[in-house]
Amino acid sequence: MTMRTSGRAEHEAAAGHAESAITNSLEQVRDILCGAQFREFARRLAHTDAQVAAQAEELRSEARRRLDALEAHMRSEIDSLSASIEAQRAAADGALGSAARESREALELIAQRVQRLEELVARTQRELRQQLLDQSKSFLDETRRTRSELSAMLERELAAVWADGTDAAGPAREAAAESERYQRTERRSDEAA
Repeated sequence: MTMRTSGRAEHEAAAGHAESAITNSLEQVRDILCGAQFREFARRLAHTDAQVAAQAEELRSEARRRLDALEAHMRSEIDSLSASIEAQRAAADGALGSAARESREALELIAQRVQRLEELVARTQRELRQQLLDQSKSFLDETRRTRSELSAMLERELAAVWADGTDAAGPAREAAAESERYQRTERRSDEAA
């Protein structure tokens, strides 16, 4: 069995040598037939690879340049918008402050007007009370004068009746007593007033 194995190994080794010799000769034949074309193809492929790599690098740098320009433009636009928003906010704050100030001034004016109206109402009430007091005093004076005139006229009438000496002495005394009671009542009401 060892013989068989070593014969086989030899046979395989010989076959491997033969195969490698065939491969080498095929390589040589291929190199002879197509070697110049393969080298030209390899040169062109290397040139194309270099061109593609250069164009890819150029595209990358162009894309980077455009992105940087876009980023710079976006930053300037954002800064411009921020400044515009800040200016609008400042203007709105100013308008709000102005409106608040105007509202405070309007409220102060209204408060002053209300105070003046309250003073006017108080003064008018005082004047009205004074007029009512004056009129009531005038009315009381007029009432007293009228009462005095009526009392004097009643006394004259009573005196005339007594002077005639007629039988009307009884009713005349009653009228005089009534007149005196009336005068006392009036005096009390005057004193109470």
